[in-house]
Amino acid sequence: MGTPPRGTGRPTQPPRGGGPDPRRRPRPVVADQPTEVFAAVEAGGSTALKEKPQPASLGKSGVAIRTAGEILITLGLVVLLFMVYEVYVTDLFSAEKQSAASDQLQGDWAKDRTLHPGLVDGKAFARIHIPAFGADFNFTIQEGTGEDSLAIGPGHYKGTALPGEPGNFGVAGHRVGKGAPFNDLDNLSSCDQIVIETQTDFYIYKVLPYDDEISGWSSGKGAQPECKGVSTLRNPSIAGGGAYDQTFGRKVVLPSQGDAVNPVPYKPADTLPKAQEASLLTLTTCHPQFSAKQRLIITSVLTQQVPKSQVADYGKLLTEIGGAA
Repeated sequence: MGTPPRGTGRPTQPPRGGGPDPRRRPRPVVADQPTEVFAAVEAGGSTALKEKPQPASLGKSGVAIRTAGEILITLGLVVLLFMVYEVYVTDLFSAEKQSAASDQLQGDWAKDRTLHPGLVDGKAFARIHIPAFGADFNFTIQEGTGEDSLAIGPGHYKGTALPGEPGNFGVAGHRVGKGAPFNDLDNLSSCDQIVIETQTDFYIYKVLPYDDEISGWSSGKGAQPECKGVSTLRNPSIAGGGAYDQTFGRKVVLPSQGDAVNPVPYKPADTLPKAQEASLLTLTTCHPQFSAKQRLIITSVLTQQVPKSQVADYGKLLTEIGGAA
């Protein structure tokens, strides 16, 4: 006999007598089942749900810790809001002041007023351009370094030299907030140009060698075309280099070192006769960013003076001297 096909070994006929097929589960009958309604729990009656236990008391130490945490969070928010104000809101205010100062300075120059009839606190008398920061980097320089002056733009240290003069033309500026004109000073390199514009002239200064470039300067970077006119200011005939032995293109000092803008940086004011002083420009700002713990000092030397009678505006000057980013 042959083997039956798989799955056909059992009879498929329903059981005799016509009864239900025992292989099929009967469907539950629900039509006649009554709907059960639970009675509401009466007031004071019991319930199946247990009430949530009350949290344990924090105690005096816990309350103190929670209060301290809330105070710290509040202080953090206050500091955050203050930083937003200092970095962004003051920039907007300073931009308006800078625009007004620029218009007024241009108007004064157009009226052909005397170059320096008497510097007035908070009033602009010159402009600063730094080609390495772009062709549009342009801020007025106000007399004085008080907050009112620095809220407009860079400020001239009173008593220091004026543009082009022997000595040290000292200028301070904010690094964060209030326009942040000197935010990127630490990106300058030796021989980068800084242009000071007055009513009649453009004064071109170049950043001095950094301390690690002094040795071998004349045969190293100092021999490159962009460093023309830039020396170490050292006197080889004097042991140690002479009066400018502490003068470098970049230096970080304490805020108390105001002698950074002396006629000879970091030396007494009468170190050299006026006629022997180099014509320097020193820019100062806070260091590092968002801190006033130190001061970043960038010192440059005058390498060229270009009368405006030869070059009408800064744009034309820039095409000649190059260096714009």
